[in-house]
Amino acid sequence: MKKIVCVTLMLFMLAGSALPVEAGEYLTYQNITFRRAGAKLLEDYSQSEYDQYVKKVERRRFWGWRTYTVMQNEPVTFQKDTLYVISNEGFSPIQKSYYFNVKGQGKLQVSATGNIGLTGAGDLRGFRLGLDAHIRPQVSYETTSQREERVDIRMTVDPRTTLRVEVFGEGKVTNGVAKYYRFWRNTRQGGWEVFVLTTEYFSIVKAVMPDDADVPDNDVDADTD
Repeated sequence: MKKIVCVTLMLFMLAGSALPVEAGEYLTYQNITFRRAGAKLLEDYSQSEYDQYVKKVERRRFWGWRTYTVMQNEPVTFQKDTLYVISNEGFSPIQKSYYFNVKGQGKLQVSATGNIGLTGAGDLRGFRLGLDAHIRPQVSYETTSQREERVDIRMTVDPRTTLRVEVFGEGKVTNGVAKYYRFWRNTRQGGWEVFVLTTEYFSIVKAVMPDDADVPDNDVDADTD
């Protein structure tokens, strides 16, 4: 009898525990912007919103997941990273050449809160206990064949000019909440999120420094072999 009581107490403690967010790489991007007003990332849910969504999965089951999808395939744009910033404060143009090896591949990233838990690493990361299979019908993505190409960029940075090379892109976000039941008891609970990368591209911007707005710009050439 004591063993049964101990097991029951452990299950309740597990169900109520809260762990930090286990996050995909996309949450380190410089910014992510939804196209639809009111859409938000899992990490931006308020406690009242989270509590409201969890009520959608309160009906118990003998074994397995109950899930509720809050946002489904919401389009986003993002600024991933700033690769280079070159400021020419002199009086002569600066010539620069760079090349990038660009890999194109459908990429899926996941994040979780509570004690749902993630497994795997990198592009192969997923959710524990088969949650992926339950939410897969909600996520729209295509896995493209991997390709690699070299992008050569030749740049002229004019006097009193700043040049920035940045990475932007587009994606889709699907998120919600879930509970996992064993023998009618809730043993795992939290939020889940899937980010699907659909497009990624370079942006090259030249800007004249504010104190000399009359300095002309030269061209920046980007060639793909």
